[in-house]
Amino acid sequence: MFAGPEPVRSITPQHVRLLLRIACAAVLIAVLTQTRADPDLFGHVRFGHDIVAARSVHLDDRYSFTSDRPWINHEWLSEVAMYGVYNAGGAAGLIALKLSLLALMLGAVTLMSRRHGLPDAAQDFLLGFAVICTFPQGHPIRPQLFSLALFAWLLFVLSSARRSRRALLWSIPIMAIWVNLHGGWLVGAGTLAVWAGVDLCSGRPLRDKAIAIGVALAATAVTLANPYGLQMWRFLQETVGLGREAVTEWQPVFHVGVLFGLWAMVAALAIAGLVIAVNRRAIDLPESVVVLMLAVGSFRVSRLLAFFAIGAVMLLGPEIGGLFRRRAPSESRGTTVRWAPAAVLAFALILAGMAVRVSARNASCIRIEDSVFPEAEAASVLTELGARGRMLTYFDYGEYAIWYLTPDIRVSIDGRRETVYSDSAIQRQLRFYYEPSDRREIVKTLQPDYIWMPSSLEVTKDLAADGWKPVFSGPRTVILARGNVQERPYSSNRVGSRCFPGP
Repeated sequence: MFAGPEPVRSITPQHVRLLLRIACAAVLIAVLTQTRADPDLFGHVRFGHDIVAARSVHLDDRYSFTSDRPWINHEWLSEVAMYGVYNAGGAAGLIALKLSLLALMLGAVTLMSRRHGLPDAAQDFLLGFAVICTFPQGHPIRPQLFSLALFAWLLFVLSSARRSRRALLWSIPIMAIWVNLHGGWLVGAGTLAVWAGVDLCSGRPLRDKAIAIGVALAATAVTLANPYGLQMWRFLQETVGLGREAVTEWQPVFHVGVLFGLWAMVAALAIAGLVIAVNRRAIDLPESVVVLMLAVGSFRVSRLLAFFAIGAVMLLGPEIGGLFRRRAPSESRGTTVRWAPAAVLAFALILAGMAVRVSARNASCIRIEDSVFPEAEAASVLTELGARGRMLTYFDYGEYAIWYLTPDIRVSIDGRRETVYSDSAIQRQLRFYYEPSDRREIVKTLQPDYIWMPSSLEVTKDLAADGWKPVFSGPRTVILARGNVQERPYSSNRVGSRCFPGP
């Protein structure tokens, strides 16, 4: 007897979610692999190379002619790691390092969500929220990525201590390595101090309070385990607030519209989480105070926004995630629409395929954006001229110039800022950019052989009246020199994007 075609198997909501989550994960990877070069990236890789070559962190500055303080390289271990992966895999190695650090950060978020038994939809929401709100700080390859990953795991450790006080001990090795990677360890130390301090006001047993205080003190003390010892503490105390009025990420979030919008999103999540916790009478005071501290800090210093986002998602996000809890539908109630399985599968495959293609294109190129960097031809003009001596540089061009022109050219300023320059040296440089009337005095003091500035600055135009002539003049930058020099014509035949290291 003819049995007829077999019935199409029904697709359950679980199948739909799994397929779409795989596709969304592929899209997420595609987004995160897109990487732009930060002006400091050139220096991070170069300085990491120097440390490895010298087998020492204590190096004399050979790149600047205005540096006037001992070099405290508080990011030395990050730079060694960045040089190591670049030496092994080029730009693709750096991008892989970035993805690994972001995966560590998001892994802590995921584990926190699962610990609270949140459904998949809630986990996906919190994960996506974390990616969006940390994107400005997580997009470029910088030592700050190490801080984001370690901060997330520090919060996971502090939360784990609610179940077992032994978990607090993990904060000690976290802080020990963090102090050698990035100055963001100060956020971790502050979080530990606030957590332990507020915990003293709780009704927990005295023994638990003593353990929390003891571990917090030990985790802070272990930050002395760095190549500079107590000098690292003194350096950060003296310099953390110096000369940052010209750096956007050190300004309040309301100075940058996009960042303020992200801050408002995180603040809304935090407030909602607090309200839910209060209504449930399940508020955790140390967690709430830590998030409040991060909210105030990031409002005043936009660079802390990513820490605020991680704190809100991990400490208060589970309260929001609880709203996603619903009774799981029975397997027998899956839809029997014949075309649904094929449609969902096709959509997921198309989305994943496009994402994989984008990821493959992004995975080997750290983009050098024209709006941030000089023209590709600029540095080669100086190389062809055999230029030597001192160059008065724009801040964002300093480490780019170090990469291409060392050892023949020494720069006046670069992204190391307070690690090698005093506040007076930084302020003098800023006055040259933005107070053209001071240019002659500053030029007389610094005695540069070349000046490399954005053509849009007013001081660049005024230098012509002082006898400076262009060696190179492009649409964005101008290189000037004294005397009878001949300008090299600008002719760009470049097609497509520039990738690190360029030119």
